Amino acid sequence: MGRGRLGFELLLGQVLDALPAAPATVVDAGGGTGQLAVALARRGYRVTVVDTSAAMLATCAQRAADAGAEVAERVTGIQGDAADLPGLLGPDSQDAAVCHDLLTRVDDQAVLLASLAGALAAGGVLSLGFANRDWLALLAGRRGDHAAALRLARAGGGSGGLVPRPPVGGGEALTLAEAETELDKAGFELVAASGVGVFTDTGDDLDQGEWATLVELERLVAGREPYRSSARTLHLIARRRVFRPELTGYTP
Repeated sequence: MGRGRLGFELLLGQVLDALPAAPATVVDAGGGTGQLAVALARRGYRVTVVDTSAAMLATCAQRAADAGAEVAERVTGIQGDAADLPGLLGPDSQDAAVCHDLLTRVDDQAVLLASLAGALAAGGVLSLGFANRDWLALLAGRRGDHAAALRLARAGGGSGGLVPRPPVGGGEALTLAEAETELDKAGFELVAASGVGVFTDTGDDLDQGEWATLVELERLVAGREPYRSSARTLHLIARRRVFRPELTGYTP
């Protein structure tokens, strides 16, 4: 996850509030170098990181080892495609799933969400984080790039579903409404939606007092509008329905 210190701390807090109690099993889809996985393993969770990159998984393993033998024992790396989680881990095998910064980087978002649903046990929790297109439109407009802001604001408007959108940083950003629609199609019930990085994503140059104030402020407005829809990242907590509809792209 290419996230600043503040963004990671805020996101981790939201994830921990949503996950079932440790030692629940958690799959980190596209977990890369294991920043989140190791943080969860420190707190007793058993985490499987699925990523296509052997190099990132090696870094993840080293990060876990550096955290101590008990933490390393709770982190498993599997090289593979997150679109095939039921095949890699077994269907209905995970208590929870985290998937951050991956949804907007895949070609078929419906397949990824179906895969996450297929790997989760009934009632399992999904933590889904992704780039917020509304924030990108605001950013472009404030920088004076009104043409880019217009393209971003227009993309997907009124479609009621996912449509081609402008690529941003190698992927496609989403709005809250679009993501909620796709979660519903994949058999998830939205539990909570929060913003991460409403005012800043780093805060690295702040002193301790200013840092504490910023963290309190971000936590206070994370679930409020219009702040949530103005955040750099959207973080959705969803629960897999006990009886889910037919999943596009996943055959049990």
